[in-house]
Amino acid sequence: MSYQIEQTILLRDYLKELPISQAMIKRIKREGNFLVNGKSQTVRCLLQKGDCLEIIFPIENSNIQPENIPLKIIYEDDYYIIIDKEMPCIPTKRYQSHTLCHALMYYYQQIGLKSTIHLVNRLDKETSGYMLVAKTSQAHALLSKDIKQVERVYHCLVEGILEGEGVIDRPILKSNDSIKRIVDDHGKHAKTYYKSLMHKNNQTLVECKLVTGRTHQIRVHMASIGHPLVGDLLYGSNEDYLFYLDSVEISFIHPFTHQKIHYKKES
Repeated sequence: MSYQIEQTILLRDYLKELPISQAMIKRIKREGNFLVNGKSQTVRCLLQKGDCLEIIFPIENSNIQPENIPLKIIYEDDYYIIIDKEMPCIPTKRYQSHTLCHALMYYYQQIGLKSTIHLVNRLDKETSGYMLVAKTSQAHALLSKDIKQVERVYHCLVEGILEGEGVIDRPILKSNDSIKRIVDDHGKHAKTYYKSLMHKNNQTLVECKLVTGRTHQIRVHMASIGHPLVGDLLYGSNEDYLFYLDSVEISFIHPFTHQKIHYKKES
């Protein structure tokens, strides 16, 4: 990344004006470089008007093996990708291949991007829909420090007739079970806005907007008000089939362009 200097300023002060996190600046000092007119410099360098500053970011390596799996890319620029996800996100003992990470590594290989995987928001393996991926650790850090401005809206199908709209502001705690979460005062703050869209056959299609992003948040919160997702046996459903939970809308303010990026699935 190159910059043309327009005034006399210390390099360390100039860096404060750029969309680069302090953590990344420290990494560049250790593993990258700051080149001023082609020569390596420290952050104490005094930049002059007309100087050319080139920032060499650290090379990112990954041990995830690439797999040729088609991706549904909704949006892409030099820093971010929005993907309509249809598979587990990350490799686990149960899912050692055919995950989004494996597919992304193959895609990065095809476009010549040397990066590891940076998921800005993560969806449970059963959850489909839009999710945001950063192409570099720097792009990831800039959004992660203000993750609440990444707005996410989901649709889910719950048991029973749920009327109107409301907010569920109840803390979520990991139970003794390694998977299940519960509402508990000792848990982490979790907040979900919900709105009933339609109901049929004693089931309701609900729109949920997340303020926080706790594991299983929508599943736990909807069950806590007596409306578990249809088919979600872990949280008390009376039905036994794959539940419906889809990330249908995502938006964020781009840290580099300052434009609002917004995508929503058609109804």
